[in-house]
This record gives sequence, C-alpha cells and structure tokens, in this order.
Amino acid sequence: MITWMQNNKKYLIVTLWISAIAFIGAGFVGWGSYQYGSKSQSIARVGEVDIKMSELQITYSNLYGYYSQMFGGNFDEAMAKQLRLEENAFNILKREALMINLAKEYGLRVLDEEIAENIFKNENFFKEGKFNREQYELILKNSRLTPKEYEARLSKVILISKLKELLKISVTPFEEEVISSITKLQDKLEIKILTVGDVEVEVSESDIRASWELTKNSYMSDEVYNVSYIETPLLDKIYSATEIEEFYNTNALEYSDSLEKVKSQVIEDMLKKDSKKDAMRDYISFKKGEFSGDVSSDTITAVNLLLSPEDMNELKTLQTGDVMKPKYSNGRYITVKLDSIKAPEVEPFEKVSHLVKSNLELQKREEKLLEVAKAEYQNFSGEKTDYLDVTGVDKIKGLFPQEASQLLNTIFTQSVDAGFVKLGSKVAMYRVLEQKISDSSSEDIDKETITNLKEQILDNNLIKKLEYHYPVETYFKG
Repeated sequence: MITWMQNNKKYLIVTLWISAIAFIGAGFVGWGSYQYGSKSQSIARVGEVDIKMSELQITYSNLYGYYSQMFGGNFDEAMAKQLRLEENAFNILKREALMINLAKEYGLRVLDEEIAENIFKNENFFKEGKFNREQYELILKNSRLTPKEYEARLSKVILISKLKELLKISVTPFEEEVISSITKLQDKLEIKILTVGDVEVEVSESDIRASWELTKNSYMSDEVYNVSYIETPLLDKIYSATEIEEFYNTNALEYSDSLEKVKSQVIEDMLKKDSKKDAMRDYISFKKGEFSGDVSSDTITAVNLLLSPEDMNELKTLQTGDVMKPKYSNGRYITVKLDSIKAPEVEPFEKVSHLVKSNLELQKREEKLLEVAKAEYQNFSGEKTDYLDVTGVDKIKGLFPQEASQLLNTIFTQSVDAGFVKLGSKVAMYRVLEQKISDSSSEDIDKETITNLKEQILDNNLIKKLEYHYPVETYFKG
C-alpha cells in the first residue's frame, strides 16, 4: 500500500490536475443543460474569483474521462449522476477559487513568461522531441479549448502552486515519527455516505422571498457596455519568398517551428504589422469624429465575441467617450469607442426566484444532513470495509479520492471510535470496528510522502477556514 501511495501522490494534494491539465486531449463530455441567472457566463463567484461555465464543463468532462478509465470504459451518465459528478466538478473549482483568493491577498502573481515556459515544456505538445505549435493548437481544439482559455486555466494552476510553495512547511522529527506510526495502523470500518439527495426539505414562497431579501445582491444583472466600433481590414498584399524568409529570421524567437510549417502564421503576422499603420490612421480620425466609413454599434457584456478578456479589461478602464487603440481580432483590426455603461442592477425576484429556491433548498439540505448525522452516527448501518490504512483512498465507495483522503485523515488522527465528517455537500458517518498494527516491515514510508500527508491535513483545514472567509455565490441550478 505504501508503494501505491508513493506512486499516487496526486491523491494527497489539491487535485488541480483534474480540472486543467492531466486529461488534455481526452475528449469532451456534455451533461444536459444548466439554468442560469443573470450571470450567464459565470456560474459562481467565490470571493473575488469568478467560476466560468466553460471551466465547469471541462472539469466535468475530465472527471468523466477519469472515471471512464477507472471503470474500463464501463461508465455512463447514470453512474455519473450516482457519483454526483456535476457537484464534485463544481467543488473542485470552488476549492481552487478559495486558494486563488488567498494567493491574491498575499500578492502572488503569474507572469506571461511562466505560462509560456510551462507550455513549451509540456510534452503533450511535443512533436519530434520539441514543442510544436500545431500540435498545441490541435490538442486544445480536440479538448474544446481555445489557447486563451487553456492559458487562463494554466495561470490558475501556477498561482496555486506558488501559494502551496509559500505555505510549505517542513516535517519535524516528532511529526515524522507520529505520521509514520499512523500509517502502520489499520482499521476495519463501517461507513455510510449521506448526500443531499437523501433528505427532503420544504421551502415556502415566503422563505424564498425572505432569502432573496437577504441575498439579493448576489443576483445582479451583468454590467452592460454600449460601444461603437470601426473595422480596418488587413492589406491585400502578396510577399515574396525573400521577404517572408527575412521576416521569419528577424522574429525567429516568436516561432517554435520551421518556416515551412509556420509560413501561414508568418504571412499573417506580416500583414498585421503592415496594416497597423492604416488601423492607426482610422483610429485617429475616429477619435476626432472625422471617420467617414461604416461605424457599427453593439451592446456587450464582460464575455463577448467582439473583444478578448484582456481587451475587455482595458475597456473597463475607459471613461465614456474614450476610444481604444486598434485591436487585432479575427483577421482584422477593430477600434472601439465606449459610448455608455449600464451598471449592474438587482434582478427582480420573479426572474431569479427559481435560483433563490435552489440555493435555499441546498443550504437547508446540507443543514439537515448534519442533523441526521449527529442523530444517527452512533447507531447506523453502513458498508463494512476490510482493514484500511490512511492511504486507502481507493477502497471507499461513493467518495472521490480527495474526499476519501479527508475522511481517512480525520479517522486516523482522532481518538474516537465513531463520528461524522462533512465532505463538501456530503456527510460521511463512520465507526471503527477493529484496529490492528500492520506487521509488514517490507515497505517504509519515505519523508516526502509524510510531508504530503501533513500538507493534505493542513490543506483540508485551510479550505475549511477559507470557506468562512470568502463568500460563495452561485448562479446556476444543475
């Protein structure tokens, strides 16, 4: 078992990999439809961090792929619902968001160079032993990701890894002795997993309205930007082979492959460069109110097809009437003027009552689960396990590895024979039936694994504290 633990340390740390990196290129799985409130692109907000719909889709898809591999392909939507895959995908993202909030409070940041370095070193994107841009883009396309989406997810992973490095602490000799002794303990357990689907609650119309009155600021409309813009097309120009080669050689560091393989990108970059002068001329005349060409108008929110997230951040800094410098987008330059802003407003109760009801029901279900567990944990009938040690995360049915790890860490670090542990929106009741000390001395736990165990315990306690510190607002119903 120690060997398994040493080979599967990913279960002993925050499982960021499952939402962003590990199953890149494994395909995409959808799961029905979600109902949304006003924040159609954000499904939740944790502190100052938004959780996007696309992130939830990717995380769900990766979890689905993980379990499909675990079950040898014999995994379907019915099993996914039984394992509450949607809920667990959201909990992974919520855990990430909590840590990102803390990282930002500490002033941690991720540089573009760090993202690029990580991408260039990722062997999934290698071809013939080195990074290949076409391979990179192909894998992302197959995973239903744009480079911007992937790099945004990667930035979060890097940021959290910096936080974990900052919080990293060494193991004392006493802790090493204690944790090493814990890993030799083996318990035979009886476990019962309670989920929010196991309890029924009722909420009245007056309850829903009262909850909305208290939380109405969580149900806001999007901030809306009224803009006008002009387009400057790329030049219709043909370059000679010599010109293309000279440009490529001058900017060789910008390309990760041979000229033959990136020629179309090189030509596009040349057109962008040469067309920028025309775009700047149009920008100046548009800014002065002297532009004689076509001017389009649009109403956009934070996520739109006109501007990238980075360009939207710039737009948000403008004053009414300001004009952004030209931005390259989808084969042309666009120059955008901010005409007006409509601030977010509290959505009418009638529009969001179904969301308020859903959130209130979930809150009451979780409260009732704890009441049930408190009343029954001394006298329940559950599933019995074989002897398990603290690393037996794959032996507990109905729990994800990180949940099972949290449960076993609690059991093996408490001195009680029965109890219950809240695991997200689940509650696990447990009873220790028998206990023994392993007589196997063929495997010794190494110091790195002991450190990982300590970090896991601290991580779980940290997340509990952060849940109280950063408010969680959800805008969707699964």
